[in-house]
Amino acid sequence: MLKRLALIGGAVAGMVLLRKKAKQQQAEQDLWTQATDDVHAPVAPVAPAAPTANDEASTSA
Repeated sequence: MLKRLALIGGAVAGMVLLRKKAKQQQAEQDLWTQATDDVHAPVAPVAPAAPTANDEASTSA
């Protein structure tokens, strides 16, 4: 009877430890996801359009 209680207690303790470890790993994964979520791949700069005659005239004046 005592062996059976010890076995059940050990199994419950093992389950609790596994669950706690899984929660910690999920929390760490969520933290990494949040920390790297705003990182985007570099975007090539867009070249400005060639100035037109109207643009040059308005900036020269």
